[in-house]
Amino acid sequence: MARYIIAAGVVFSVLSCSPAFASLVYDSHVDVGALGFGNVHSLLTVQAKNSDHGVESGVVSIVGGVITKGGAIASANVHDSNGITNAGGQEVNPFGDNQKFGIPTLSSLHWSGASQVQILFNPNESDNHINVRDITLKFYNGNTVIAAIDGQQNFLGLPDDHGHGNGGFVFDVDGPEQTYLNNTVFNQVGFGNFRIALEATLGDADGGPESFSAIAGSVPEVSTWAMMLLGFVGLSFMSYRRKSKQALVTA
Repeated sequence: MARYIIAAGVVFSVLSCSPAFASLVYDSHVDVGALGFGNVHSLLTVQAKNSDHGVESGVVSIVGGVITKGGAIASANVHDSNGITNAGGQEVNPFGDNQKFGIPTLSSLHWSGASQVQILFNPNESDNHINVRDITLKFYNGNTVIAAIDGQQNFLGLPDDHGHGNGGFVFDVDGPEQTYLNNTVFNQVGFGNFRIALEATLGDADGGPESFSAIAGSVPEVSTWAMMLLGFVGLSFMSYRRKSKQALVTA
């Protein structure tokens, strides 16, 4: 957890039902603030009307290098799919000059391997439960989906401090799917320019909006870079001295 840039906090125990099929798996609850609209770029935000009977579904895709609504990927095209294809239709508008949404590159997230892939789910519910029936993460090379994984989690007991702008639930990638993503995404030339987009379907929702964001991996601090630089200088000096001694012996 120490590597989070937008999320760092105390881990709580949350009563939940483990999913039968999952590649994106629930990891932990983190107590974080400043996650309201405009503070971070969400991958996806959904909010249902009363007539939707507690179901929220959203889909965003990448077309022409920009984010767009719709374009759900069929469950058959998701690796180790849970069998759910998202209907969409309840996305909060990501168009125009609205800076609340993004389709970040892997390099901007500092994701260099599948073990760094993490999604933060930020619900806003008056009741203490919500069912993430599906969360599907898509990886794009240009406008083409080159990999997709999904997961699900039924949260039966949300902490009292949950709500939009505070608190969140971290999903990361299980072991077998890390191998898949490393082979199909992170081992490819130019993977840093690949982008991500998200789909989700939620049940037992009576509030909203619910948002998903990407957790950026950490970059070395200034002090870390300084230590690394000193290390390289030291190694270079030792190599120079060794070569100098060898030259004197030879002479």
